[in-house]
Amino acid sequence: MREFAFTITYDRGADHLMDAFIDHPGLYARTVSCHATAETMWRLDEVTGPHDALSVYDDRLANLTRCSSVRGMGGCPIDWTYETLAERPTRRLIYSRQSEGNGCRSVPYLAATHLEDGVLCRAEQHGHEYKWRILAEDDAAVRPIYDELEGNLREGLSLEFERVSGAREWPDESATQAELPYKQREALELAVEYGYYDSPRRHSIQEIAEIEAIPTSTLQYRLTQAESWLATTFVSSETGDPIVQAMQLTAGD
Repeated sequence: MREFAFTITYDRGADHLMDAFIDHPGLYARTVSCHATAETMWRLDEVTGPHDALSVYDDRLANLTRCSSVRGMGGCPIDWTYETLAERPTRRLIYSRQSEGNGCRSVPYLAATHLEDGVLCRAEQHGHEYKWRILAEDDAAVRPIYDELEGNLREGLSLEFERVSGAREWPDESATQAELPYKQREALELAVEYGYYDSPRRHSIQEIAEIEAIPTSTLQYRLTQAESWLATTFVSSETGDPIVQAMQLTAGD
């Protein structure tokens, strides 16, 4: 099996839903499961972020008329329904179903059409980027998918083919940043940004907390929890079912 990856980059204003990710850098979404036939695509997405960002995301989702994941990358009207399966202060688990209309096809549909059976798809949305990864047979040719996407990109979007590699990491990456509670992920990102892990260290926890106006004890606790999650994930061969994890989240995320 081989992994193919490409990224669609969105300008602000090019897509109603992607603007929520662009305007709220703490917002992150990934597919938990994705399936497509010649007529329909079903997917399950896990979305994390601060409360205000998720409120914006909820509103955009409720008023969605064009999809960010179709050929034309958001330029086609869609026959689309969704349901929020789990809702927490900093997380959502979203089920959606999309009919494949004339002249407007989802990325998983294109993958299944060009690569036939046995194709797996994953997607992540964060900031300006919508990243897709496809797992297919070793001799699969993904170029036709790339060409069709590139040929139908509308204004404000760009496409980049990132890599072609083996599939060794595919099973392990079910443990993504979506499974790390938002506040802990934010603490980890701040620690990296301010050079807490650099050698020599550029800023201490106390200094980062003062700059960001966060109580030192709060930042230290969140960072410790995040480090514990990273260490446990790294040494564990099983990260658990992400759907069960999402459903069992507490309000203290």
